[in-house]
Amino acid sequence: MSFASRVRFLLLCILFIWITHYIAFFSHEYSHSTTAWLLGYKSNPLALDYGRFTLGNVLLAGQVDENVDYRAIFAQDHGHAAAFIAFAGSGIGNAPLYLVTLLLLWKEAVRRRPRLFLFLFWLNLMCVGNFYDYVPIRTFVSHGDIANITHGLKISPWVVVVVAGYPIALAMWYFFARILKDASSLLVPGSRGLQATLVVICAFLMFGYFGASGLFGYGDVSQTLSGLSVLAIPCIVLACWPPRVSSVASD
Repeated sequence: MSFASRVRFLLLCILFIWITHYIAFFSHEYSHSTTAWLLGYKSNPLALDYGRFTLGNVLLAGQVDENVDYRAIFAQDHGHAAAFIAFAGSGIGNAPLYLVTLLLLWKEAVRRRPRLFLFLFWLNLMCVGNFYDYVPIRTFVSHGDIANITHGLKISPWVVVVVAGYPIALAMWYFFARILKDASSLLVPGSRGLQATLVVICAFLMFGYFGASGLFGYGDVSQTLSGLSVLAIPCIVLACWPPRVSSVASD
């Protein structure tokens, strides 16, 4: 690939990362809000708390919240409804999106369109990241989606870890062991530098960005898990580092 082609590829990655982050994020938040509306706990499914108009919020939507009054729902002793609304973010907003992208990434019609494949690749990562930053990173917490699920269903957080942890671990393994490797050979064949760049970006996003979600405000357990996640980035990079291609042609 020429230098200009490499730059275009990286710029396209940056654009798609931003767009797919928004898609996965707002699918999650609107699923919370719409479920609350359908169950009669909100008057407007579009009424999120969008936060302030700042550069950081525009880029990462860090101040956006579902704007569901869980306290009022629990006060009515509707714990199961609160649990379902909390579950809807990942269970309705991200899980179907993950399965659709997973299936499409192996379709030949998609694989013949590199830009579409690249877009679905990043969207798949964003969905997996939205699973990981809850289980296990923010499972043992006093507030947030998992806390509302465990409180509403009156179950231990360990139940969530057992039920959801294994599928999420499998999705993470599959992404780094299969999808990332396949994307590297399909999108940037022969370019070890770009393949390595993809590995670094994916490891940072999954284990740094999503994995660091428990560093502040979620208690000691989440903070420890986030710290371990960030420390795992070099190990993931080394494990997924693209092999050196032999320059010797086979007979």
